[in-house]
Amino acid sequence: MKKKTLLIVSMLVLVMFALTACGSKSPKSVVEDNLKQIKTEKTSSNVSKLFNDKTLEQKYGKEYDKFIKKVQDFDYEVKDEKVDGKKATVKVEIKTYDFGAAYKTTYDTVVSDAKSGKITATTADVKDYVYNLMFQNLNSVKDKSYKKTVTINCTKNDKGEWTTDINSNVDFLDAMMGGMFTAIKSVQAGQAAQ
Repeated sequence: MKKKTLLIVSMLVLVMFALTACGSKSPKSVVEDNLKQIKTEKTSSNVSKLFNDKTLEQKYGKEYDKFIKKVQDFDYEVKDEKVDGKKATVKVEIKTYDFGAAYKTTYDTVVSDAKSGKITATTADVKDYVYNLMFQNLNSVKDKSYKKTVTINCTKNDKGEWTTDINSNVDFLDAMMGGMFTAIKSVQAGQAAQ
């Protein structure tokens, strides 16, 4: 009887050890959890903090909310995981709305309207004109035609848990924003060249 009890206790310890080893999340699983959280996270609609203008929240709060919901409506596929000790990389393909093209369209329209005299520096509601046009263009994008594969870097902490650089990974953020950061850089580079 004693041997049987010892055998059962030993087997239970082995099963618990095996489950604990399997239960620790891989970098790929942690990245997937992060992406799921981003898609479902309740976000603040405080547009005044974003644009540093309290009157904008009253005017554009609903449009901003629509835009944020579209940003969170990205699709993803976790592709590849490479682990090297306490460091790992996970490749993720993001598919979303082409907000970069919508931003570029807004910029081109504003420049064209300024050149044609439709808007001028003395126009009272230039800011309203620009924000209306921007939210109209961003929120009217219908198809998820933007696709980009990015690398998420992971690091194992002292507790043996994997953490990601999602919050500071500019390539990932650009992909999630449908190339908007790339479009902004392109516009800025064009302005600098003039």
